Amino acid sequence: MKNISRHYYVSLVIALLNILHFPSVYAQETINITGKVQSGNEMLPGVSIVIQGTTTGTITNIDGEYSIQASSTDILVFSFVGFKSVQEPVNGRNIININLEEELTELSEVIAIGYGSVQKKDLTSAISTVKGDELAKRNVANVSQALQGQLAGVQVSSNGGSPGSEASILIRGISTINNNNPLYVVDDVPMDDISWLNPKDIENVQVLKDASASAIFGSRASNGVIVIETRKAKDGRTTISIDATYSIQDAAKKPDMADATEYAKIVNKAATNSGSDAPFADPEAFGKGTDWWDEVTQLAPIQNYSLSINKGTEDMKIASGFSYFNQDGLVKGGGYERITMKLNTEYKLAKWLTVGQNLSLSKDKTDNGPNLVWDVQRVEPNVPVYLPDYEQEGKNKYSIYHPTLYTDVPNPMGTLARSFSETDYLRTIGNMFAKFDFGHGITAESKFAFYLSEWEDNDFGPTYFIESTDYNNENWVTRSHNNRTQFTWNNLVHYTKQLNKHKLNATAGMTMESDENRYLYGEGYNAPNNHPDLRYIDSTEDTKRFASGSNNKSTRQSFLARANYSFGDKYLLTASFRADASSRFNKENRWGYFPSVSGAWNLAEEDFMENVQWLSQAKLRAGWGQVGNDNINNDALLTTLGRTVYVFGTERDINLGQAPASVGNADLQWETVEDMNIGADLGFWNQRLTASVDYFERRSKDMLLATSIPYYLGSAWSTPYANIGTLTTKGFEIILTYRKEYASGFRMTHSLNVSKASSKITKLVEGEAIWSGNHQRLENLTRTVEDGVAGEFYGMVTDGIFQNESEVINYTDEFGNILQPHAQPGDMRFKDVNGDGQINADDRDVIGNPEADFTFGVNMNFGYKNFDLSMLFTGSYGNDVLNAVKPYAGTGSERYNSFAGLLEKAWDGEGSTNTQPRLAAVDNNNNFIYSDYYIEDGSHLRLKSLQLGYSLPKSWLDRVQISNARLFIGGENLFTLTSFDGLDVDLGGSALERGIDWGQYPLPRIFMVGANISF
Repeated sequence: MKNISRHYYVSLVIALLNILHFPSVYAQETINITGKVQSGNEMLPGVSIVIQGTTTGTITNIDGEYSIQASSTDILVFSFVGFKSVQEPVNGRNIININLEEELTELSEVIAIGYGSVQKKDLTSAISTVKGDELAKRNVANVSQALQGQLAGVQVSSNGGSPGSEASILIRGISTINNNNPLYVVDDVPMDDISWLNPKDIENVQVLKDASASAIFGSRASNGVIVIETRKAKDGRTTISIDATYSIQDAAKKPDMADATEYAKIVNKAATNSGSDAPFADPEAFGKGTDWWDEVTQLAPIQNYSLSINKGTEDMKIASGFSYFNQDGLVKGGGYERITMKLNTEYKLAKWLTVGQNLSLSKDKTDNGPNLVWDVQRVEPNVPVYLPDYEQEGKNKYSIYHPTLYTDVPNPMGTLARSFSETDYLRTIGNMFAKFDFGHGITAESKFAFYLSEWEDNDFGPTYFIESTDYNNENWVTRSHNNRTQFTWNNLVHYTKQLNKHKLNATAGMTMESDENRYLYGEGYNAPNNHPDLRYIDSTEDTKRFASGSNNKSTRQSFLARANYSFGDKYLLTASFRADASSRFNKENRWGYFPSVSGAWNLAEEDFMENVQWLSQAKLRAGWGQVGNDNINNDALLTTLGRTVYVFGTERDINLGQAPASVGNADLQWETVEDMNIGADLGFWNQRLTASVDYFERRSKDMLLATSIPYYLGSAWSTPYANIGTLTTKGFEIILTYRKEYASGFRMTHSLNVSKASSKITKLVEGEAIWSGNHQRLENLTRTVEDGVAGEFYGMVTDGIFQNESEVINYTDEFGNILQPHAQPGDMRFKDVNGDGQINADDRDVIGNPEADFTFGVNMNFGYKNFDLSMLFTGSYGNDVLNAVKPYAGTGSERYNSFAGLLEKAWDGEGSTNTQPRLAAVDNNNNFIYSDYYIEDGSHLRLKSLQLGYSLPKSWLDRVQISNARLFIGGENLFTLTSFDGLDVDLGGSALERGIDWGQYPLPRIFMVGANISF
């Protein structure tokens, strides 16, 4: 029971203010209403009773009694600090008694921490949580997309908007230059794939961010852990829920490209600036030409439907569900369709024994339409889509597309028509468990889980002929299969004991995991024709078939233990230890040991804080731990041979042979991530305002890196792994949340999260730099070196534009030698960074950092009576991005299309511009070498999600036996504020290639309408 006397005076003041200010005048006749307010069997004094929509009200006396004048049609609002508010229609009654329920406060929430749970007030580690109801508002294909902007320290990048695409997730920045994907744990089962999971089936998500929280998962937790609990049936309830959403997508941003007339003028200008004749006599004659973007894109629908049926009794709980998701591609030719079914059951067979199972079946299909975004920003706009005779009878339907005239870019519509690629995925995920209650605080559980998947990819390339440089004389067929079987067996014992002020919760157990992939690939050439019924390998020529396959298996065995101790709810201590054995290492290095410890002091529970009523929470936290990483190839220990194809003679006979394929390293051992976290949790005015602040430092050591090998070994060898490399990441997180509910029915909850994570490479393989990111026109986009940031942009440094001949001549070294002798006015000036009197590759320098100064998310929720409004803003500040489209569309050369307005933006005389070089068909100065010209500011603010809902009145729904019905409209990616010129500034990527716009699939803007109905 709450401390009623503590809140009595607060409620009294509120009620008196309501009574004294602006008494209402009623047009209707009023009646005197009396009653009692209680919680359970205890009467509640100081409860505020207000007529909804007015300031007229009263409070209950010491015996919980009240009296108020109201009309028969009024609604009374009963509210009391620490209890759920109740809205009760008068309906002509003279006596209204109310029983208030205690409100489950934020501090009482149960948080899953892996192999167990604790109340939020007892947490000692850095853990963020989001409820499934928040994720369900998003109309997205998968959970990774739904998490964007929701949690501090969790950076989610969209990676484009292709149908069904998954977002990339970083927890507190990078922890390795290899794979940084977090570990997912769904209902206590670890896995690396959650694309099958319907976001609407999620109860809540917890993110374990520091090692003191995630060390219990040992070898797979080095990049953080995302713990997901799916919805289960509740006791004593039978519910049927239907969710339906229909959406339309269009492009959030269209590339602003030159039309045919402007394109011709740009080409002419570049030619004349280089002393050549203008190739186009009359640019105006081309008109607008072909808008390739409009040709390849479309308005695309999304359909998202879910049905769940749950029934719970004391001894049996059944939760079942069905969902259907279908997303057409914004770019034609693509699409994603997923069907998911689930059945979760739990049976209490005896007082001491509960058994159950969770089963999910997911079937998805992806039409892999070509990503034409890269092509439509380069292809000439004065090229028509079709050949003049494209309707000619008997003509191959793949040969009707007009060839491009000047560039190597294929006709995008022709590419689309000739693209046939489909991926099918069937997954079966489930577990069976038994829970034992031995009494005296001792329980045990055994859970066997499985993940079974069948993946198949089919591709076909038809024959066609347009001209001598654009044809395919041999059609081809490929098929790939990947069957995966993953098994996990957890056996755990739990012990709970409370003695006076001492509380102990301990867990110990053993887990075993097995993961096997079986891959098969086949290809064939020369099927009789392009008919769909012949797109199989058996239809191709016997002599032109090829097959390959492989089998990879890894296993792990682990022992774990954790203890949570609390004294008087004031002093909290958590310690855990895990030992992991991985088959990916030799026997001598097979075991890794991962300890952690964390503690917290609940300052607000101290006796000397009893009279500090405005401070409802004050907790200081600190933690340290180690986690591991064995993320290497299963055969990284072995030097292997691989099959090689040799071609000999004038007949080009194909011969099969073997050659070294990989170099092994038998001395490999665990990569270890060591983490330290210090934090504080504060709450004010009964948690109306809360704040959490964390500072962390993380150090990855014995980092598993691919090392270089001598060139004389040849290119057939793959690079071997070695334990050489260290990385440190430091940062902070801030979370602010404000909640307020008014008697008038208006309510709001706002939260702000801000995160920063800065990484630094401290050691690499023999100090060698790692280069990455090769572009068709630019090489080595990023460099990773000791004392630097992983994947920093590294290139030439510009210093404006030469405005006249005098500036060219006077740009010299200390001896008077001209630094750029081939430059002309209008050309780019490059800095002599190392001061050696030459402009060359040695003058490259750091030109950009893909890591943001900070990222943020703002979640705003409003409600008034039956209306609700939610808005989610996301963004970043201080990060750089690389626009890799500029080497084509920003130069005006080689007759590729250009950005609209380039003719006006390019240098055209002294003082015209100091940023965009002159247009030139011949570039002797090499103006568009890789430099900071391509680096742009990636800071942005995006309205990621907006939704307005209306819940139908309960009085209406009771007539048709519906418990809840909510209608809503909303949108995703509605606007973005940024100075970036590309299609989407929110760019993910690997640790070595972050923040690069390769002309990725456009991010869709989504408008949706839907309904949530429960029975």
